[in-house]
Amino acid sequence: MTPLTITTSPTPAALVLEVAGDLDHTNAQRLRRAARQATLPAGRLLAVDLGGLSFCDSSGITALIAVRSHAVSVGARVVLVDVSVNMRRLLNMTGLDRVFDIRDAA
Repeated sequence: MTPLTITTSPTPAALVLEVAGDLDHTNAQRLRRAARQATLPAGRLLAVDLGGLSFCDSSGITALIAVRSHAVSVGARVVLVDVSVNMRRLLNMTGLDRVFDIRDAA
C-alpha cells in the first residue's frame, strides 16, 4: 500500500491538487476535504493531477465525483490531468469519461 499524498498548488492557470499513492476507502475523505478547503472562486479551474495515483477503488472514484460536485457548486471547472491508462479505462467503464474533462496536461 502506497500512502496517499495530496498537494495543493496554486498556479496562474489553475489550482492544482496533486494526488499520489493509493486512493481508497481508508483515505478518500482526505481528497474531499482538500477540495473543500481549497480557495476556489467562481470561474477558477481546478486541475486534479492523477499522475502519481497508483491505485483507486470505488471510494476514490466517489471522492473524485464529490470534488467535481463541490467545484461545480461554487462555479469552478474541473479537469483531470495525467490520468493513467488503467484509470482512464475505469472512468470509461463507469461512464465518468463523459462527466470529467480529461487531459494529458493542465
